[in-house]
Amino acid sequence: MAKKILGYIKLQVPAGSATPSPPIGPALGQRGVNIMGFCKEFTARTENVQKGTPLPTVITVYQD
Repeated sequence: MAKKILGYIKLQVPAGSATPSPPIGPALGQRGVNIMGFCKEFTARTENVQKGTPLPTVITVYQD
């Protein structure tokens, strides 16, 4: 069975340097997303992109 989607979060996040400070932290916190988990994974996945390059990011928030 497919997971139920609660919503989407659209952000411009700088490559290789996602931090829990605004606007990332408050946007994710409102939806109950693990902020530090997102920041660590995003930074790891964007390490090959020039640091600081703004990346349009869409985060899908699931019920669980």
